[in-house]
Amino acid sequence: MLSTDKAWEKFGRENPYYGVLAEERFTAPQIGDNRDVFFESGRAFLAGLLRRYEGHFGALPRGSALDHGCGVGRLTLPLGTAFERVTGLDVSPSMLAEAKANAERLFVANVDFKLADDRLSNAAGQFDFVNSYITLQHIPVRRGLSILARLVERVRPGGGLHVHVSIRTDGLPSRALWWASHHIPGVKIWQNICAGRPWNAPAMQMNDYPMGEVIVALASGGVSEFLVATEQHAKFLTVSVIGKRRQI
Repeated sequence: MLSTDKAWEKFGRENPYYGVLAEERFTAPQIGDNRDVFFESGRAFLAGLLRRYEGHFGALPRGSALDHGCGVGRLTLPLGTAFERVTGLDVSPSMLAEAKANAERLFVANVDFKLADDRLSNAAGQFDFVNSYITLQHIPVRRGLSILARLVERVRPGGGLHVHVSIRTDGLPSRALWWASHHIPGVKIWQNICAGRPWNAPAMQMNDYPMGEVIVALASGGVSEFLVATEQHAKFLTVSVIGKRRQI
């Protein structure tokens, strides 16, 4: 499947909040009235995530955190209130520009936003907590598994990890339509027109990951004990995995 980077930059320029959370209230025409709701959803999600982690694994060091696929900062900015230093990575320069503006507007000064690449070269060193939520599913599987392995490497021994992937698209018609829209020229244009979107609206590519390979990537990097929860995102069954990297 094709690289998704150009599509996410188009979302970043034209519809950044909808690109992060695909709900009508977060589209460009409506985000002005719903921006606070958007960020409150991120704060609530992160608070629950950290409670789950510490309820199972114990206290999490709060020195540094990495947010992979940070978008406009929905989870990165709350991470900035929970950790001393935070790095947010995204492949879209426009998303990063919006995230920086949001950090200034919300007076979050300890977050550094940087451009992502597959080697995570702008996130040197290791972090106490590494997060990648509703991101890997938009990246083709072979490429995403390579990124996942590098995310695990960025977790400091004794630190925590949260990653999220899609594992199943429900219904044969849905699976067929997604395959066609990503592989057959013209299908995505037809799909956009039928949905009332601009004909050239970017595709929000979805990819289902083999759970066995995800577990192997985590275990190979020293994350061998997990909390696993499923989430239904529209027609997609997804999995959140929380883990702790073992001490050396």
